[in-house]
Amino acid sequence: SRFGESSTGIALYSYLLLQNGLPYFALDILTGQTQPERIDENLVKIWAKEVKASSLIQKGFITTTGGWRSMVNNEDIKISLKSKKDISAAFGRADRAPLDQINHKARIWWQIATLAPQINEVDSALKATKLLKESGQTVIGQDQVISAQARAQYQKGDLEAALATYALMPKSSMLWIESVEERAWAHLRRDDFDKALGEATTLLSPALAPLVGPESYFLVNLLALKACDYPRVFKNSETFKKRHRNHIIDLQQLADQGSNKNLNAILTKFEQKGVNLEAIGPLVESLPRASFRDAKIIRYMESRRQILNELNQALQVNQFAQTLGENTVLAKTMGHLKAKADRFKQLAVHQLRALATAELKEYKMILNKMHIVEAEVIQRLHVDDSLKGERGKLSKHEDRGDVLVFPYNSDEVWFDELDNYQARVKDCPTLKGASL
Repeated sequence: SRFGESSTGIALYSYLLLQNGLPYFALDILTGQTQPERIDENLVKIWAKEVKASSLIQKGFITTTGGWRSMVNNEDIKISLKSKKDISAAFGRADRAPLDQINHKARIWWQIATLAPQINEVDSALKATKLLKESGQTVIGQDQVISAQARAQYQKGDLEAALATYALMPKSSMLWIESVEERAWAHLRRDDFDKALGEATTLLSPALAPLVGPESYFLVNLLALKACDYPRVFKNSETFKKRHRNHIIDLQQLADQGSNKNLNAILTKFEQKGVNLEAIGPLVESLPRASFRDAKIIRYMESRRQILNELNQALQVNQFAQTLGENTVLAKTMGHLKAKADRFKQLAVHQLRALATAELKEYKMILNKMHIVEAEVIQRLHVDDSLKGERGKLSKHEDRGDVLVFPYNSDEVWFDELDNYQARVKDCPTLKGASL
């Protein structure tokens, strides 16, 4: 009917789709084919509540345009920060956003939090993370905010504050392993070898092997170099080669060819269960480490999963609707979204390929650093007479209370031990009886 072809008719039809379990279809039609100023005002009020409450809109899976953007502005924020003046302008941009669009403000604050440290404006980054924590926004994960705040504090040199912030990171977060590594760097910077080694023992646990990147192994080698534990350097390097060989092969194949032996199975599991570690289990070895927290991959694959799920429901709705006559809006949208879902898969693969290329560059850089450490150890072993001396003795550590002390066995891992290791590092060997 003529009414069905009007903006109000299309908006009403979209609302019916929403009520029939097709939110992506409904919002795609609504935002793509209508503008609020052309819709009956009573219907606009109904839709305004739905648009503001929609997780698809808040997460940016469907981008608002035109008049719908005045209700919820979820556009990607791109800010260039080269000076304090740029930072002030960015804060002003967030201040000018409507009070009820807190997530739009949050996207701007997040850009400041992550970009300001690059021009050494750490205090501005900390101000932005504070706003993100206290605003009630829902678009930037609290674990991301914790990580950004701790890194800014580390860069500022406030290591105690950084360690306290890192301690807030939940173990359920995909950023938890990185937070353990960064805590270890903070302890190493303070020359607290005991605590640095405790953190490193968690990182190098075989239980976490598929999730830990190459920098953790360089960290352990640098720690061993500082503590004159030279056998650990070569043992750790061998462990690194064994654990990462297959991962590097899969990354190289993905970077060169856009696929590897497990990629299709991984994408299928993402479509079924969402982008998360539990969905793919041991197949994680074939993916770049950053995949699970990459905003683009999450958006592409979660949007594809939502569309594929709704396509099945749309087929039934379309069949029911045909009893009243053919509806071209739904039929066209089904074809349009099927093509969109296929495009999302292509974009996800393209992004995975880019992440694989970036991670391979990281491996090359870290391997060069590890080789430098190994060369330094070999040089010391040849020329440093003090290495013929003895190490200091550690005092006996007795069991007490609920703390049980026993020799560490890397082949047997208890999960409640992870992130709870305590270590004691002997000092470097010195010649017996040597004096200045």
